[in-house]
Amino acid sequence: MSAQEMKGEHRAFVFIDVAPGKDRRVLEKLMKYDEVVEAHLIAGQYDVLAVLEFELYGREVFASAQEMISNFVIEKIRRLRDVRDTNTIYPTFSVTKRETRSESKKE
Repeated sequence: MSAQEMKGEHRAFVFIDVAPGKDRRVLEKLMKYDEVVEAHLIAGQYDVLAVLEFELYGREVFASAQEMISNFVIEKIRRLRDVRDTNTIYPTFSVTKRETRSESKKE
């Protein structure tokens, strides 16, 4: 298996419940992390949607990705002041029309 075949670019979507009136502050803090490629204020049960992106290499790419994403959410996002709850979604298969970070780095 070549390095290209073992490469994995993984995304996760994190719904974040924030203390009232603190959503923009949390959004700004999130965008300081390289792993956060998008952050959105949303309406509903959660206040913020963060899109995370990680690049991993190796045979256990999916298991490692879940572990790495979970650790990031627990160690970084949940520790932010005013974050009350999170719900993380791991896609099992994705398609996109948009250019990914690794594709844009090739230029």
